[in-house]
This record gives sequence, structure tokens and C-alpha cells, in this order.
Amino acid sequence: MRILGLTGGSGTGKSAASAAFAALGCGVIDADASYRTLCDTCKPMLDEIQSVFLDVLSPDSKLDRKKLGAIVFADPAKLLRLNAITHPYIRQAARDAFAVYEQAGCALCIYDAPVLFEAGADALCDKTCAVLADRATRIERIMARDDISQEYAALRVDAQKNDAFYAEKCDYIIQNDADLDSLYAQVRRIYDDMLR
Repeated sequence: MRILGLTGGSGTGKSAASAAFAALGCGVIDADASYRTLCDTCKPMLDEIQSVFLDVLSPDSKLDRKKLGAIVFADPAKLLRLNAITHPYIRQAARDAFAVYEQAGCALCIYDAPVLFEAGADALCDKTCAVLADRATRIERIMARDDISQEYAALRVDAQKNDAFYAEKCDYIIQNDADLDSLYAQVRRIYDDMLR
């Protein structure tokens, strides 16, 4: 089985690209969804987070992600510390999911991870692909998806890695500014190339 790491900033359309790959029969693993599950179920990870950040678990022993977010997004050093705790658990969840897809005979699995390179998860992948879109398109998509102001959406976009970062690091680029037909055509080319 081959693994394609899929990454890119908020509002670029990674979910649409993942859906297009899934429609071709690819397995899809969402790193963010894995993290949310771990926040509810992985006691060893939660114990580590609690020991460092104190009082971030809810009464039902699940992670209070809003409370933790307020702590780590205000302090880059604390965010790095959190990532050092969580990334090994997220990578192990990915390995477990890859094994399930491989057992099922899947030829290509997509690992959708917004911080693929920052987490070192690109090491799990055979190739990497970024989904990119122009700034205005991303801002519009984020505003519509998250029901937030243009200013807040713009802050989010501007705080993330730029296109040059992805162009330098990725084997493939999907430019997702046009219609779904264009997206599907790009996905199909990458799918065919990966399985050649």
C-alpha cells in the first residue's frame, strides 16, 4: 500500500480533495479527527497533558480543548510542549489505521494532516501533496464554514504557512481555486501517478 500525505492551510479544500480520493477507492485518515478521538479516549496522552498543563480535563476526564487552546495559543513554547506530547500518539493512531487499510487490500491511503511536516508525519508517507488556494478564496471559505468575520478569517490565513513552504516541500500540488471538475482532474492525475 502507498501512502500520500495531504496537507495545506485552512480553507484550501483538503476535505474536498480527500473526498475526491475516497471516491476513487482510497482509504482516508484525518489526523485532526484522530486527535479529537484521542482527546476523548487516550488516557496515557491525557495524563501526560494534565501533568504538564494542570486542570485541563473536564469532569468526565475528557480534554477541555477550549481551555487548553487558550493556554497554548497564547504561548508558542507551550504549544511546542503540547505538540511534543500529542504528535507521537497521533502518529501511532495513523500507523494503526494504515495497517487496517493495508489488511483490507487498499492500494492507496491518504493521510490528511494540516501540520504534516511540522509533526514529522511526512516520514510516514511515500509522497506528499499540498492543496492550495488563493488568499481571497480561502478567506471566503473559512467565513462560510466557521461563520466568522472576514478579519478573523484573514488572521487565520495569514498566521499559516505560505504557498512557497508547500511548493518547496511537496511532491504534488493541487491548485483548488476553480470548480470541482478541476479538483477531480488533478486528484485523478495524482492517483494514477501514485499507483503507476
